[in-house]
Amino acid sequence: MNLFVSEVVNGLVLASFFALVAGGLALIFGVVGIVNFAHGDFVMIAGYFFYEFYVYMHLPYLPAIVLTMLATSVFGGAIYWLTLRHLIARAWYAQLLATLGLSILFENVAQEIWSPSARSVATPATLHVAFRIGTVNVTVQDVYVFVGTIVCLLSLWLVIARTRWGKAMRAVSQNREACIVTGINIKFVALLAFALSTALCGLAAALVLPLQDVYPTVGLTFTTQAFVVVILGGMGSIRGAVVAAVIVGLVDALAAGYISSAYTDAFGYAVMIIILLVHPAGLFGDQSQRRGWVAL
Repeated sequence: MNLFVSEVVNGLVLASFFALVAGGLALIFGVVGIVNFAHGDFVMIAGYFFYEFYVYMHLPYLPAIVLTMLATSVFGGAIYWLTLRHLIARAWYAQLLATLGLSILFENVAQEIWSPSARSVATPATLHVAFRIGTVNVTVQDVYVFVGTIVCLLSLWLVIARTRWGKAMRAVSQNREACIVTGINIKFVALLAFALSTALCGLAAALVLPLQDVYPTVGLTFTTQAFVVVILGGMGSIRGAVVAAVIVGLVDALAAGYISSAYTDAFGYAVMIIILLVHPAGLFGDQSQRRGWVAL
């Protein structure tokens, strides 16, 4: 029983990371319409940003997280404006090749700047303090990851559901031509969506980097994990991405605890295949298509 509860806690922490990364990927696809195969590399770049702010510049932990989100958001917005905005009207294979090219570029630039060696971050000792829930030890770092993810996702929901620009994003996802007629600045809305998405990558990297090393090729792993979650939840559905993240996170953690950590990815793919056999559009795919791709 102790092992089960412990792995559930680990699964929720892992699910928090998946939800942030996959939620951003779903947002990009829903608003901009681009399948971004370089998405995980933004998480990788964000990890190096956090390393620079926290380790090299010796900033406090929370300010380093905020600056990482801002830096990743600015970086992502710049990349979108310089390259990806020209691909919105292009075929899917052009988007695929362009974003794969960006992924390779990011990996090589990261190797030149930070070297191929893995970097890790030692967070303050206070974050490693453990307290007991029943018979299971939970660290403050785990609580930070879980609570930070919930706060961020609730904030994203409020932005999309309640603000003027959030409603504009939903409108663009439903009918881009009508938005042009009504005077909505589609280019700015798409830029805002991409900046928000990469800000989520920044938070994911800053929260999880103390638990996992960052290195130039880790972006591919993050991209693969994000696509599994997004496809399982339904393309464009942020709610679906969050629910699928919890499922995949728990399955991966329980498989690692009871079987072997070598097969965790295989179990994640198996769950995705089984659910897609029952719901080919994903858990919330039908809802996202009826209500516009950015389905809350």
